[in-house]
Amino acid sequence: MNRPRNPTGFVRQHPDTQRKRWQGIVKYPDPDQPGRWKTRSKTFERKAEAQQWVDEALAEHRREPAWRPPSEETFAEFYERWLNSVAATRVRDTTVKAYRRYGAPLIQALGQKPLKSLSPSDFQTVYAQMLMAGRATSTIHHTHVVAHSALDQAVAWGLIPANPTDRAKPPRVTSPEIVPPTVEELRQLFDAAADDRLRALWWLIALTGMRKGEALALKWSDVDWERQVLRITRTVAADGGLRVIHDAKTAAGRRTVALSPYLLAILKGHQEQQALEQAVSGPEWNAEGWIFCSENGTLLWPANVNRRFRALRSKAGLPDTVRIHDLRHAMATIWLSQGVPVKVVSERLGHANVSITLQIYGHLLPTMQAEAARQMDTLFAPGVTTASPGDERNADTRERR
Repeated sequence: MNRPRNPTGFVRQHPDTQRKRWQGIVKYPDPDQPGRWKTRSKTFERKAEAQQWVDEALAEHRREPAWRPPSEETFAEFYERWLNSVAATRVRDTTVKAYRRYGAPLIQALGQKPLKSLSPSDFQTVYAQMLMAGRATSTIHHTHVVAHSALDQAVAWGLIPANPTDRAKPPRVTSPEIVPPTVEELRQLFDAAADDRLRALWWLIALTGMRKGEALALKWSDVDWERQVLRITRTVAADGGLRVIHDAKTAAGRRTVALSPYLLAILKGHQEQQALEQAVSGPEWNAEGWIFCSENGTLLWPANVNRRFRALRSKAGLPDTVRIHDLRHAMATIWLSQGVPVKVVSERLGHANVSITLQIYGHLLPTMQAEAARQMDTLFAPGVTTASPGDERNADTRERR
């Protein structure tokens, strides 16, 4: 569609006859709706001021034409260009790779389609195909979010008039219920780990609720023995054949956690064990100061830690469904069940806000309310006894596993 690209403007006396004022008016092409125009106006006391404003507004619109022809590049070409622009903004390499991974289903299905021809139904179809293929709803949601961000940039760059994902709806995210290890199962795990070289790692994750990557990135300099706290400032992740150390992504992730005397004693024993290993290794020892490291001091591979945990889980007789990350969930659920305020638990876990904690562990709150109600009975109606459903609920949980 051809249409005039040049804005127009003029000055007229303001319609309000009570006062003699002047109105500057500028009309220019609507960048979002080809074929339509927008109007700007402003009122002044003097005609010369109104004319000056019109001249400046016209010059502004002429410097940046409001309309340009739709882009001819394909979605795949644009997406690659967008990823390169994202990488240039100093985001993590792992973030760019995640964007590439989440966008892969879209590129496979729509990559060769011209960017200007993309429609909401295109994306809706891909989401449905991903769901039928068994992809998790959370994964499809991430794909939608990344696509929306990319195409918002396409709109900002003037390549398309509107974002087609605005009217595409990914399936509602459904998260499987978290079933963390019970206290008894944790005891079994700790008993099985009594002679494990990484015994302190399992205890630390279970008692602090930190993430595996955060624990593996700890250095001895992060421990404040006098204040009995541990500073979490970084995390480690595997990226192909590399281990990548990153600073904590959010302010909440950079946190200080209190350590119990028992956990401090476990860490002290681990430090002594490491000193013996360093003496044996001699000049071959890596002196970067990792708390959890190989027998010559180098950073541990996350995949190797996973294998060690699976062997320990089998030795303890725990279900195959128990993961390292479930030790973190166990800490959170135990604290909540003991009446620890949600905000304290959220800070301990390093969540960006309390709503994340509630989203993950909110199913525990009804049980906590019931327990609080029973405690009120104990305080004000001491003759009343009520049965606690805790044992039955735990039995049901084990059956579901």
